[in-house]
Formats: sequence, structure tokens, C-alpha cells
Amino acid sequence: MYDIYTIADHAHPVIIALGLFLSWKVPTARWFLITYFIVIVLNLAMFPITINWNTHYYLAEALFAVVFLIPIIYRKGLAQLLYDKSGNEFYLKVLKRQSLSQQECVIILIVTISILTNLVTWFEVLAYKYYLIENAYFKLYFRNNVILVLQFVLCASFLAYAIKAKSREINMESNSTSTGHSIDN
Repeated sequence: MYDIYTIADHAHPVIIALGLFLSWKVPTARWFLITYFIVIVLNLAMFPITINWNTHYYLAEALFAVVFLIPIIYRKGLAQLLYDKSGNEFYLKVLKRQSLSQQECVIILIVTISILTNLVTWFEVLAYKYYLIENAYFKLYFRNNVILVLQFVLCASFLAYAIKAKSREINMESNSTSTGHSIDN
């Protein structure tokens, strides 16, 4: 049974790579998935350290989940910074074409639920550690299953984002030309 948790933990880089393959020609999708890939690799690199923290592992997981919001919230600003520093046209395209998608909103919701789940678990573990409660019921019976479901839904959201990237780009171009605004201006 614990193999499913390992698969869920390590599925994200594979899903992101598949998403990159499916949406490579769409600059905004490529930028989003590459920034997410960096965050996921950092999370996996830190996992052997944080798993040994016992009590504060759940707080660390909540903080890493906050980091997962960075590619959604700050990627336009980061693209602006990189364009200003490098002058690379890729970042200018990303900056002009970037908009919040439905899949990104779902990702924000999933990550928020993950943050809350880990914080509840952390408070429960602290209460158990200091003998305020006799059993860490949420941690023992719910937390891992909730996180497992969230990880699979997150993977599905990444795939949906990659699959719909091309149609989003086409819709954005057709909307901008019908209103008289060019997407590259």
C-alpha cells in the first residue's frame, strides 16, 4: 500500500515532462510547466531532509505547498524581470500572453487544501506531543489519503493544462484580433 504514496510523490516530474512534450510550442504553457518543474525538483530534493523532522515535517510540507503557488502568482513578474535582464523575446511573449486559466485556479484550490491539511496535521501532532490529546486521529487515518488524492488531482490538472494550452492560445489570439488589439503589441 505504501508504494502508491511513493508513486504519487514522484509522479509530478513525469507528468510535468509529459505536459512539456504536449505543449512545447505554447510559450506560456512551457514557461508555467518549467517553473513548476523547478519547484517540484526542489521539493523532492528537500524531502529526505524534511521527512526526518517528525513533528515539524507537516509544517515544512505546508510551507513547500506555499512555494507551489509561486509559479502561478509570480511568473508574470519573473518573466518581466528575465526579459528586462536578458532581452529574450520568449519572456516578452510570455509576459504579453499570460492569463490565469481554469486549471491554474484548480491548482490553487488543491494547493490551498494541501496547506490546510498539513497545518491541521501539524497542530494535531503538536497537541499529541504535548499530551493535550491522546490520539492523532487526523494524522493517522485521514492526512495521507487526502494528500494522495490531492496529488493525483494535481497531476490531472497539470495534464489538463498542457492539453488545453494550444486551444487557450488560439482563443486568446482570436479574441485579441476581434477586439482590434494584437497579442504581440
